[in-house]
Amino acid sequence: MKFTVRLYLYWVSIFLTFFAGILLVVYLLWDFRPVLWQVGIVFFIVGMIPPAIITLFVAKRLDYMESDDVDPPSFSGQRTERFHFKGHTRQPFDEVLQRVDRQWIISYSDRKKGILKFRTDARMAAWGLGGYIKMEDKETLLAIVYPIRPRSQREQLMVGQLLILMKSVLGCEDNMQFILAAHST
Repeated sequence: MKFTVRLYLYWVSIFLTFFAGILLVVYLLWDFRPVLWQVGIVFFIVGMIPPAIITLFVAKRLDYMESDDVDPPSFSGQRTERFHFKGHTRQPFDEVLQRVDRQWIISYSDRKKGILKFRTDARMAAWGLGGYIKMEDKETLLAIVYPIRPRSQREQLMVGQLLILMKSVLGCEDNMQFILAAHST
């Protein structure tokens, strides 16, 4: 099941929980007996259309993560960085894949083309981040990180933090001095 569908169902379940709670309170306090088809129409209007609109705002970015589109993303708010990666095995992409899989959720990978898409965990208060890694050659990685909500200042800060974390997770040796300097200031 696609992540956007799961996200939509998650939002609908939250709205359904609140809607059922309100109906229960109204029933207990005023002995109101709702008609089932009217409740269904009200829930459709109040509980299904708003989550659809919310999901529609972020669907393009979320669908890109799971698509087999191998072109780099071109979303607003994204940051691009190249890393020098020195693998310890004969299959450096598999090593990158394994290291990313320990930290984030892999949504798409293509070993032949050396492309990997991942995302951070999405929560109710934070939509998370999406990422794209392409192994350009055996020692160079192109990393693109983008927020799901580009206008969120919090997620823009998280983009920079994720790039710093990515450098340490991938063990990019020449960037380690940058990480140490960033943490000491």
